[in-house]
Parts: sequence; C-alpha cells; structure tokens
Amino acid sequence: MTKLLRCLAPMLLLFHLTGCGGGGSSSSDETTTTTTTSGNGVTTTSGSVVTTTTSGSNTTTTQTTTVYDKDWTYMVYMGADNNLSTAGIIDLNEMETVGSTSKVNIALQAEFSTTYTSFGDLGLTYDGKTMRMLVNKDNNPDNVNLAVGTSIGNVDMGSPAALTSFIQWAATTYPANHYALVVWDHGGGWKTTSLSRGAVQDETSGTFMSLPDLAKAVSDSGVHLDLINFDACLMAMYEVAYEFKGLTDYLVFSEEVEPGAGDPYDTILASLVATPSMDGKALSQVIVDKYIDSYSGSSRQEKVTKSAVDMSGIETLHSKVVTLASTLVADFPASSGAVMSALNNSQSYEYASNHDLYDFSKSLAGQFPSGALHDAAQAVVDQMADPNFVVRNKSVGSEVAGSYGLAIYIPQANQISADQVVDELRDYSLLACNQNRATTWYDAVSAVMEGKSTDLVQGDFVFYVEWVGDADLDLYVYEPTELYAPWMGQTTPNGYFSGDSYDTGVSEEYYAANNYIERGQYDFLINYYTDGPVYNYADVTLWFMDATGDGQWHDYGPVRLDLSAAYVGDFSDLSTMNDLNNFSDWWYPYYTTRMAEQLQPVSINTGGRDLKITFKPKKRKPGLNR
Repeated sequence: MTKLLRCLAPMLLLFHLTGCGGGGSSSSDETTTTTTTSGNGVTTTSGSVVTTTTSGSNTTTTQTTTVYDKDWTYMVYMGADNNLSTAGIIDLNEMETVGSTSKVNIALQAEFSTTYTSFGDLGLTYDGKTMRMLVNKDNNPDNVNLAVGTSIGNVDMGSPAALTSFIQWAATTYPANHYALVVWDHGGGWKTTSLSRGAVQDETSGTFMSLPDLAKAVSDSGVHLDLINFDACLMAMYEVAYEFKGLTDYLVFSEEVEPGAGDPYDTILASLVATPSMDGKALSQVIVDKYIDSYSGSSRQEKVTKSAVDMSGIETLHSKVVTLASTLVADFPASSGAVMSALNNSQSYEYASNHDLYDFSKSLAGQFPSGALHDAAQAVVDQMADPNFVVRNKSVGSEVAGSYGLAIYIPQANQISADQVVDELRDYSLLACNQNRATTWYDAVSAVMEGKSTDLVQGDFVFYVEWVGDADLDLYVYEPTELYAPWMGQTTPNGYFSGDSYDTGVSEEYYAANNYIERGQYDFLINYYTDGPVYNYADVTLWFMDATGDGQWHDYGPVRLDLSAAYVGDFSDLSTMNDLNNFSDWWYPYYTTRMAEQLQPVSINTGGRDLKITFKPKKRKPGLNR
C-alpha cells in the first residue's frame, strides 16, 4: 500500500555602542551577563547593555538592550492535520538533517493527520495530538523522531490563540536576537475559509484560520518578528502584505501555488546555521534563493515563484495603490477598456483573479502616454521595481515569467452563494487595506465587476486514491474549466490536493473540494505514469465521500493499471473521457455534477463529457531517495 518514506555551548555576543559628542551631552554603557536554566533544562545566556544618556538640560534617558547567545529562533507553525500530513513529515525530516545548533534554534509546533498518513506503515507512533519540539539533528535520513516532541493535547491549530501561544512559547523558551516564523499549510491568499481552506487548517477541529485572524495572532503575541515566511500557496499579494504592516520586517511568499515539496528546509537551514549572523533581509533572500534552486534543476515542468519584500515600504505601496484606485473610479467608463486590456495581458495565477501588480500596472500605464492614470499606474510600477522594497524576486517557468513579487486581486465577477455564506466582495471589503480611506482598491474592484456575479454551489466531496506497490500514479481532477493534479501544485480554484505521491513517497493521493465551488462537472481520472523500482503494475482503489449524498466513505476497485496497453496519443483521437478506460494506464471511474438548481451526487461514469483537454507532460524532478 505504501512506498518507503523518502526522504548549547552559549556565548555572549558583545557589541559596542558609541554616543555622539557635542551639545553638552554624555553617555555611558554598562554590560551585565545573566545565565538562566528553564524547567525543561534549556540554558540561556544573555547580556544586558544599559545605555544612559544625559543631555545638557539634565534629562536622562536609559535604554536596556538584551543580547542573547542565540542569533536566531526559526519557528515553524505546521498545520498538517489535513491532506498535507505526509508532506509535513517529509519537511520535518528535512529540518532534522540540519537541526538546532549553538546559534540557531528550530522550534516546531505541528499536528499531523492519522486519517491521511499511515504512521504504522512508516514505523512511527503518533496519537494525533499537537506536539511542540526543539528540532535536533537526526542522522537517520529515512525517518523522523517524533518521540522528542512534547504533546500539548489536541490543540485547535486553526485558532489564532494557538498561534499566539506558540510564538510566545518559542520566544520565551528559546530566546534569540532574531525571530523568524514559518506558516506552513494550504494558503490561498486573502480569501476567507468559505472559499478556501484558509491560511491554516485543522481538519480534526473543523477550523480554518483566516488572514485577518493570522495577523491578529501575530500581533497578540507581542513578539516582533524579523521575518514571516509563508510555506503556502498564493500568499504573495498586496492584500496579504498590508495585513502584516508593523508586525514583521520582511515577508517571504509565493504568487503562484507551491509544488508539493514546498520549502527546502534542509538547504535553507543549512545556510542559516552556516552564517547565523545574517539579518532578516539576508535570510529572506536566502529562502527565495534556495527555494528557486530546489526547482530550477527540475526536468519536470514547473510554475514556481518566490519573493521577499521589505515591509518598511508597504505603506508607500498602499498609498500608490489607493491613488491608482481613486484615479480609476473617478472616470471608470473612460478607462474600462484599458483596464480590461491590462487584465488580459498581465500575469495571472492559479486563482485567475490574482494578477501580478507590476505587470498589470505597467500594461495599464503603457496605454496612456501621459495624464493622471498613466502617472498613478507608473508610480505603482516604480515602487514594485524598487530593489529596496522587493528585495528578492525569482521564478521558474515561462508561464510565470511576468511575476515581479506581489499579486493583487482583480476579479471580473463577484462570487456569491445562494445562501449568502459566500460573498467575495463583501469579505474583501473587510481587509485592512480597504479601511480608513475615502477610496481603496475595493472601489476599483467594484467598478471592474460592474455588478456581475458568479453563483457558487455546495462542494464538500473528497476523493482518495490508493494503490499497492511503488509505481508512480497520478490523480487528475478536471474541474469545470481546467485540468489539475497534485504534481502541478496543491491548490486549485475549487479545492486542494495532497502532495504528489512521487514527492511524499506514499502510494496515495487526495482531492478535497472547497465548501463552495463553481458550477459544472468534476471528473476524476487516474493515470499510471511509470513503473517503480519493484512493481510494474498497481492495483488501485478509489475512495470517495460526498457530503451532499449520504456522507459516508465508499470504495470502488481495485482495478489493475500498468503499461501493457498504454495510451500513446495526444488525446485528439478520443471522443469522451470514457475512452480512456480502453487503455491499461488510465482509469476514469467517477464524476460529479454541481449545478445551481440541484446537486448531482458522485456517480459511476456513463461516458462523461467531451474530451477537450490538453495534458501537459509530467516530468520528474529530483527528490529524496525512496
């Protein structure tokens, strides 16, 4: 059923503060050293530098700066109680290849899923509870050491209070001169939990953490972070960045969906422990560089982006976006054609309403030789082009070549559900970037929509495919307009995938629909991609659960797939998807139709819709050894 999983000597940092002469003022420094041992046996050495300044008017100012023996605490908040559970185990394994050092703490809070990960098959014991740990170096590259973690019960990882508590615990238990926070999960940009799985999902608790909740959790911790890194999809947005204004010095994130392997924790942390004196800017650039390096050598087609921004410039960008919005809405009928042209000719992403801010603004400015709209759009371009604001931006793949670091939300229609649970424009109006101004980007979005809306219907279905052996198979989901698979990325416009089985090393893949999805037909296909080291076939079972039906899990199969009579055409000679069942390497077992008038539960296929899709060739990328 499964493949093999792939895979504090303290020192006081001394520095010298020098006061400026003149004006009759004087200053003096006093340094003290303190060594403390916490209840868990962690010994911390810190130095307090007290600077006293007396001015000519006899006004005395005293400032105390605490300097710790540890340079960095790298916090990872891993919400893996969902279909990304096995990917979380792999990332923890990568962290263990480096481990904490005398200068760097790697502090983790994680919750995995016993539903989606067969821990017994991996030789692990895990009870489904939330655990905290200091990640230490482990010389076993084939597995993880969960035994070193401390269980804190079944914590709701989707609760802002849980994230606040973790940040405070990490900063108190493992204090350092610099703090980085990694938010690990599905992502989805600014969108609310009714439209996506949220920034962090806890399936056992049935909760999601929205973007405003996540920002509040960081704020409530009282810990200023040098850096926040989103190991999650579609988070590099103007709206996301503004939500964290004043809470961190640098943000690192991706405009596009992230491949299942996510961040390469081994190479990122290896760079940090090799040069622990680096500051937040340098670490943000290292994360971008190592992330892109991990996919640049891939022979598999990728759409990969990563960027880092200096948050000291986010208010400047916000002001320029507000000016652009005000200029657009002042006479939108005169500029609507140019806006539509810019939308059609600018970089967009898996969420089609996300457009690269630089690319959109440049296209808009280029349509006007001069004037207020040209100047407003060009001002946004100039800010995005400033290397002191976007301090690092890289991408892999021609499909995302127009990525410059931040996307912005520009939909052409509002998404609304009949029960009013979903109203995308209403939810968008609540973001921090749309407050406290007479005009904001919300007004520009409203003008672009011009009252147009798209009806959403209930989703709530899950597909899970498993097979015997080590062959490489892929689950494909043909949503109403396009085809998706885990190897392409974990987030789709209407749902989420598990990691690709080739990356996770486990012979299973999942797809979970959002609570509300687009109307249309959803088809599920399984492709036998290539033989494994041992097996040249796979006995495949498909499981499904449809909450709009009986809400129970059902299975279909097993069906044997192999390459004995594989399809070798380009799909142009097939009339319907059911034709794929005539070949040994494809299986088209199920579909479901979601319409506004009624919900058709999951059904065994009866031929399916016409085949009007183009499959991109899947190409391998280097990964952990099986």
